[in-house]
Amino acid sequence: MKKIIILITVTVLILSCVSNQRNNKNSLNWAGLYRGDLPAADIAGMSVEIQLNNDSTYRITYKYLGRDELFVNSGSFNWNNAGDTIKLDREIPPYYFRVEENRLIQLDMDGNAITGIYADYYILMKVNE
Repeated sequence: MKKIIILITVTVLILSCVSNQRNNKNSLNWAGLYRGDLPAADIAGMSVEIQLNNDSTYRITYKYLGRDELFVNSGSFNWNNAGDTIKLDREIPPYYFRVEENRLIQLDMDGNAITGIYADYYILMKVNE
């Protein structure tokens, strides 16, 4: 009987630790407007603005540098299990961003960090309005 009580107590403690796990999703003030210029393979780059809302919706606006066209899309986003990365649901190819304090870092199409000499150019900064 003592073993069962100990097992139940340990299980409850473990589950409470898991459910109270701090991550970027629940510990950062991530909702807001982010802006920046991102590199692009076939053009000079693109100016990007993303509004992230508390209800897990987004609005993305981007303009290719040197062109007059403005593209706007909206939808919802999903968090990964770790609570540090979002994926915009309507974008093709998919857009993944690691969410950090006051910035979004664009990831590659598989959700991995972009590396190399241009890695620091894939950052959108939060705009204080």
